[in-house]
Amino acid sequence: MTEETSEQLSFAVDLDAPPEKVWRALTIPAFRERWLGHDAANRPAQVIASEPPHRLSWSWREAGEDEGIVTFTLTPTESGGTTLELVHARTLPIAVPPAANGNIVMMLAA
Repeated sequence: MTEETSEQLSFAVDLDAPPEKVWRALTIPAFRERWLGHDAANRPAQVIASEPPHRLSWSWREAGEDEGIVTFTLTPTESGGTTLELVHARTLPIAVPPAANGNIVMMLAA
């Protein structure tokens, strides 16, 4: 028997660029490759939610890992830059050990 648990990694960074420029870096493949690197930019990812230029979510699969959801949230700063928050969430299967009696119903005679 298996159940599921979730794992979430969160990162936030302040950038000097405005949200529109950060949005382009995330959504235009050539810019994404330069910013995130070739491996990250070319992983199979499917956009599952998009609220330009504030939030972008896509499915993400690391080699040998279960699929997860990566969400980028872009918040304008007072200085004209962007706070970029990245949340990578995934659901992991966990094994549940069987009950000590193997879940066998036993009737006892008196």
